[in-house]
Amino acid sequence: MSERSSETTLAPVPLSSRAARHFVADWCIAEGVIGDVVDTLLLLTAEVVTNAVLHGRSDVLLRVGRVGSRVRVSVGDENTRLPLRRESDPDALDGRGMALVEALSDAHGVDVGTLGKTVWFDVATACGPVRSAVRASA
Repeated sequence: MSERSSETTLAPVPLSSRAARHFVADWCIAEGVIGDVVDTLLLLTAEVVTNAVLHGRSDVLLRVGRVGSRVRVSVGDENTRLPLRRESDPDALDGRGMALVEALSDAHGVDVGTLGKTVWFDVATACGPVRSAVRASA
């Protein structure tokens, strides 16, 4: 990720999904990322963090930053089991997280190491950060 990335560690509790959304929203504001892309980032962040809390059973490392014209969010936990995309019952309240990541992100993947895994996704922005455009025209 770029030098304009941020990270935080979240506890393995249900409220961490909310904290993760706030963290990513604050990063987007600071970096000038606006529009529908922010909604997509917040939704996918909540899904992946929820999965890490439910299945990782460890602290969750959340990172957000730029990779070219994309924003990358990565979520790490200490469990090496890969996330599975499953067909869920239409009436089920869960089981759609990875399907949403596949449908809404521009790229996604999982990196597995000896200490756990990191699930990441990229969402393209329409242009560079707003504040960079302002500086360039000044």
